[in-house]
Amino acid sequence: MKTVAAPYSAPERPPALVADFIISAAEIRQFPESERPELAILGRSNSGKSSLLNRWLGRKALARVGATPGRTCQINFFRVAFRPQDQPFLLADLPGYGFAAAPKSQVAGWRRLATGYLESGRPIKTVLLLMDIRREPSADEYDLVAWLETLGIPVWLIATKVDKLNRSEARTRLLRIEKMFEVVIPLAHPLLAFSSTTGQGRERLIENLIDSGLLTGSNFD
Repeated sequence: MKTVAAPYSAPERPPALVADFIISAAEIRQFPESERPELAILGRSNSGKSSLLNRWLGRKALARVGATPGRTCQINFFRVAFRPQDQPFLLADLPGYGFAAAPKSQVAGWRRLATGYLESGRPIKTVLLLMDIRREPSADEYDLVAWLETLGIPVWLIATKVDKLNRSEARTRLLRIEKMFEVVIPLAHPLLAFSSTTGQGRERLIENLIDSGLLTGSNFD
């Protein structure tokens, strides 16, 4: 009798993902060639992007965490797989927007780099858009979601730093953010709360991405 592989089910405490750094690209011509699905991470400069990456991937220092927001000035590419036997996908850590400790001309260059990547036609299957749960959504977030939708790129909104609030406050903030987006541009996926300090949301993020099939194809069929 033929043995059928059981579908993947994330354990209670998912292990570290398989992740390797590829390159920091400062120019479009430096983007790595790949036919694998890609996932991009984007967020305001102080949204906790590097901390989320390290916690989500289960690696302590794969992404550099800086004391000053806005220091990521290149696109950092990583090769990632959920399990050692899986085909990898590419992860692109894009420069943050908003506050940045750099001249305006340099920040404009980072924006052109990020825009060039997102409009490149590469197989970008989804974008994780990060925002601090304590902040109100701004025109930046609304415009990004609308723009990415026109590019045909699904967006998953991640509310970071949820550990900074108590459970009741966090629930209230999540509901408020969702309602604010509903008025302007409804989200295609439920808002996900994440804490890089406690790990809250890590398992759910892994499960959501696997269940979507965007990065795994038939790998978990």
